[in-house]
Amino acid sequence: MTQQKWPRITIVTPSYNQGRYIRETIESVLAQRYPNLEYIIVDGGSTDNTLQILQEYRNIPYVTIISEPDRGHADAVNKGFGLATGEIFGFLNSDDTLLPGSLYRVAQEIDPSRGRHVVMGRCKFVDAEGQDLGIEHPSAFEGHIRVLEIWKGHTIPQPATFWSREAWERSGGMQVGTRYTDYDLFCRMSQHYHFYFIDQVLATYRLHPESITQSWSPEERLEESIAISKHYWGPIYLPKYWLLALSLWRYRFNRPSRAFRLLEKAQLEWRNGRYVSGLIRGMMGALLAPEVLFWKSIFPWMVRYSRGLALHLLGLRGRHISPQTRSFLTRTTSWEDGWVGPKWLYEIPAEHKDRTLIILASTDPVLTRKPLRLKVKVNGRQVRQVTVTTSDFEIRIPLADFSESREVMIEASDFFVPHWFYHNQDYRPLSWHIRALEWD
Repeated sequence: MTQQKWPRITIVTPSYNQGRYIRETIESVLAQRYPNLEYIIVDGGSTDNTLQILQEYRNIPYVTIISEPDRGHADAVNKGFGLATGEIFGFLNSDDTLLPGSLYRVAQEIDPSRGRHVVMGRCKFVDAEGQDLGIEHPSAFEGHIRVLEIWKGHTIPQPATFWSREAWERSGGMQVGTRYTDYDLFCRMSQHYHFYFIDQVLATYRLHPESITQSWSPEERLEESIAISKHYWGPIYLPKYWLLALSLWRYRFNRPSRAFRLLEKAQLEWRNGRYVSGLIRGMMGALLAPEVLFWKSIFPWMVRYSRGLALHLLGLRGRHISPQTRSFLTRTTSWEDGWVGPKWLYEIPAEHKDRTLIILASTDPVLTRKPLRLKVKVNGRQVRQVTVTTSDFEIRIPLADFSESREVMIEASDFFVPHWFYHNQDYRPLSWHIRALEWD
């Protein structure tokens, strides 16, 4: 396809003292080799080595570099798009990257003639060194109301979101003076446009101590986001306002989580012989959230004695996978509490190359399907399949037959999400639990 047939895409990168990462960001844009690209880098007067790096790219015809004081991130983005000549816009912070082929895919998906003004793909998190963390940014769009319900989770990944010139101009650009600038922009865009989802990882989002995301606590980010959301609730006399106000009240009151904690304490006190206190806490939890009592106490009994029939009757064989859960599905390392998801990857230390790896593990047969099947692979070759029929089990993996560097991958046939049962905001997909690793 010739250059004239591809819509012009303008990418803006706001920059300030990100010399450690900006070269990787720039190279990821140039490596797109998109035939009709306009790339504008707006630096706020960096004092590190950023300007020296930018100097290397000044002679590229489609790259424009501006370096002058500005009023922050939003001002820099507005300044860049003020110079833009493209039909499609997107901005990439100076510590994030685009993945190969992203702009070609975006150009194919955005089509104002069909009403497609905004598209969003998937975005994976990486660490300061660019290593994949095995977690993605939740990516989903339900509508304007859900965007405003930021307390349910932010599901618009900024580096992987692109829009038409019309959408930018109609939304009014970035609000200077707001820290969570992209969220504010998406609140306004979602008033007028549907965000079309692209099932492809388009970008990376770098987490490091100096990033805006990491420099303030999750609680601070949420409270600032709620304040932004309230700007778009509308007048107090409209149903939209009260719908959002009730949703926020339910989140802050957090009835299911409070009940879950009360029932946990009730069980602990009952086991320790404090029956009266345990009974009172249990009754309080049951009154606060009867559905949590069902999932925590009655449901396990039903599953245990119905041989799986309860799972079918309650429709739990195909529970809805939330964006938060989907964002964890690519993770292959264990969680801090020892649980692992559908896939677990383990690099064998060199000193154990000729030994047998013994994994002492457990699962919750009440919450996972019976039986749970685990495929064990070494260096990509399946060596065995383990069928789990008890809560505690053991996996033995002889490694002496493998002369090359070894990695063990275990793939589980199923997983459960704690939030499905306990409403405790734990959206991790969990399959089994590692109690210990031993060597024979």
